[in-house]
Amino acid sequence: MGIYRAPNSEEIKIIKKYSKLFEDIKVSEPALFVGNTYREVIFEKKGIAKVIGKEKGYIYIDANNKVVEDEKTVMRLGRIFFFMDAFLNDENGSIIKALQNDEEVEKNKTDLELMMRGFDIIEEINKKYDIEHIEVVKVKDILTKLIELRAKTNLKLEDFLKVVQEETSKQKYFDENIIEACMPAYKEVMTCNYEKVKLIAKGASSYNYLKKAAEKVRKKYSIRFNVTYTDPLMKVNYMMGYFESLIRAYESIINMSYNQYAKSIVNSGKINAEYKLLELRNKKIATRNTVKD
Repeated sequence: MGIYRAPNSEEIKIIKKYSKLFEDIKVSEPALFVGNTYREVIFEKKGIAKVIGKEKGYIYIDANNKVVEDEKTVMRLGRIFFFMDAFLNDENGSIIKALQNDEEVEKNKTDLELMMRGFDIIEEINKKYDIEHIEVVKVKDILTKLIELRAKTNLKLEDFLKVVQEETSKQKYFDENIIEACMPAYKEVMTCNYEKVKLIAKGASSYNYLKKAAEKVRKKYSIRFNVTYTDPLMKVNYMMGYFESLIRAYESIINMSYNQYAKSIVNSGKINAEYKLLELRNKKIATRNTVKD
């Protein structure tokens, strides 16, 4: 389920003064903190407005639609809603959507076979490009290990979702107790992501080299219109480019040790809460410095 919805008429009366032009407003499902329920309100720019100024703003409201003014409460709520979204959101890009069904698992295997064939074609046809066999072997090994890691990730995701379902079924509202109970399983899932990124990074020096080779071979007149050759080569070209983009996007993680990454998982909620504090629309709080624990 998505944890955000459009505001109702009563909520609009309270929050509309914090909204700006060309913004969508989303209100979360309630979460529990120190015996009271609260909702997170997100103001999100839409259309061309996304490229102008800051993209998001936040406020927090209680069960009576009163805007929360206490800074420490806002910090704790920011963390709660970060993990509520991470644990319960099933929209595209979420952890839940990362769980693959049998059809998707089979597609991974089919794509792997297609890429393996693409590498063989490169070595067979493009000898003038001076392809080093060791480069191909290295990337093939990475791809094989990625499939194995994908299976491990699926198992960890299944375990995590079982824990989340079990914990959320015990009470009506999401709270910090649920976060702490689910955190070990969540860390296991996120560690799989770390292992994936680190594994892909091992081939960083080869991807551009093989991408160019695949494209050069694909353009050869003798095979240009033969899908038996072009499909595997296009898959190699696409995946090598994807790996390059992923390495750029996750450079900070690649440079972390495991212990540093594990710590960052635990701290991610606090860091996100600090960001939200800076983007609060009720300026009385937003103008203060971030709380130091």
